[in-house]
Amino acid sequence: MPEDQTSSEDAAPRRTPLSVLPLTTAWAGTIAVVAVPVGWTIVGMIVEQSLTGAPFLVMMVPVLVVGVAVAFVFGLAAGALAGLPDWCLRRRPPSVLGAVAAVVFLTAIVTGAFAAAPLVGPVFSALLPLPGWAGLAAVAAATATGTIVVVSRHRRRTD
Repeated sequence: MPEDQTSSEDAAPRRTPLSVLPLTTAWAGTIAVVAVPVGWTIVGMIVEQSLTGAPFLVMMVPVLVVGVAVAFVFGLAAGALAGLPDWCLRRRPPSVLGAVAAVVFLTAIVTGAFAAAPLVGPVFSALLPLPGWAGLAAVAAATATGTIVVVSRHRRRTD
């Protein structure tokens, strides 16, 4: 084979986390928007051994529907932003830099949005199971862990 010709394998750009991060981030966000307040309310009802939280769940349905839509769109945007560094490096051999950048970017974006959410309205503070820095640390840890799992599984499939 002459040197100026490349195989189709070398010419094809490698798949990047940008192909999986937006959708996985969107779905994870929508699940979290529903699971955190509903789970927190159910745990409270079990601990109190009463059904006083049941009307709250019914009243929260419209809020959760809007929250799911917002979280899905935010997740798509945040996942796309987190996947951009690795996408920009797609012509180079796979490196850890893109994967680390995706984890750092997505963790910063999600944790920053979580920190800013109570500024929008006090209802967000009431729905969160952990107050202040503990809540931020839990969100950052969950986001980083989830992103690491998605990126590492994606890297294994493309290697």
